[in-house]
Amino acid sequence: MSKSRANIRDVAKQSGVSLTTVSLVLNNNDQRISEATRQRVLAAMRDLDYTPSRLARGLPNRRANTLAVLVPALQHAFADVYFGEIISGIYEEAASRGYRILLEVARREYVRRKEYLTLLEDCSVDGILFIGATEEHRWLSEFDSSDKPFIIVNNRFEQWDLHYVICDYPQAGRTAADYLVSRGHQRIGHICGPSSMVLTSQELTDGFVNRLSEHGVPMGDRMIVEGQYHSDTGKLAADELLKRDPDITAIFASNDKMALGACQALRASGRIPGEDIAVLGCDDIPTAALADPPLTTIRMNFFEVGSAATSHLLDMVEGRNGQAMVQQRVPVLLVERDSCTTLPS
Repeated sequence: MSKSRANIRDVAKQSGVSLTTVSLVLNNNDQRISEATRQRVLAAMRDLDYTPSRLARGLPNRRANTLAVLVPALQHAFADVYFGEIISGIYEEAASRGYRILLEVARREYVRRKEYLTLLEDCSVDGILFIGATEEHRWLSEFDSSDKPFIIVNNRFEQWDLHYVICDYPQAGRTAADYLVSRGHQRIGHICGPSSMVLTSQELTDGFVNRLSEHGVPMGDRMIVEGQYHSDTGKLAADELLKRDPDITAIFASNDKMALGACQALRASGRIPGEDIAVLGCDDIPTAALADPPLTTIRMNFFEVGSAATSHLLDMVEGRNGQAMVQQRVPVLLVERDSCTTLPS
């Protein structure tokens, strides 16, 4: 196996000095550093065969005019509508301000070697946007209360103080509840996302359940079934809801893919989606409008989320935000189509 490329952290560790000291030596700005220390750093660079990036040799405040977009190691991540919309928003905003983007996948070895930190420390990129973060990504704690230009896109964490831009998931849940109750529905099932892994998924469900309660429509755990954001899990979850309450009149799914899977389950059971049982989705992916029947859904503007996150990140990079904490929610919108029947009064 080929040897992994050494980075500035490896040099600092081997020479027993700080990252700042290595950077000063690297940039020939080491007048206050003793000759012995300088030679020790240079020796570590030779021993490790360390090759600094072009920008790392430049001035300390030089920018790469590049942002890294980091995604989890998921199959076909870049082909997914969710990631595609966010990355499109990131690209458009970055390009409008003269920046490029670098796509990176957070594979296990990438995370183990802390390559995300190397990108910043070697000045290869000016900032990082992370899409698809979940509770599994414990390494995000390294950015807790950090001044590094790093922002979470469309999720947040209660245990760490991180910059984020997300859709307004609590409002999406409340909007869904208001809509279904306004159409006369009382026996409602919910297909939620993996709430234990994604906080925004829990926020959506809490917003939905709490607003139903305000309307006098209690929803116990029995009528909430978890899916994994894929259509096949939506189909299985809908089958389970029908077993638990065959007289259910409406289903709210936490994303459109699961809502479309729920429609498949309804047809298989002899029910007509949009007539016998209302189905409400969330996201407004392109196929939602093409479904049969066209899917009523809560539109999440993922493009705007990506664009806003990039704007905030670039303000950090360029010193425009005054080190203010970024915690923004992007509004959602109900898109009414044909998949939600109105019950007779």
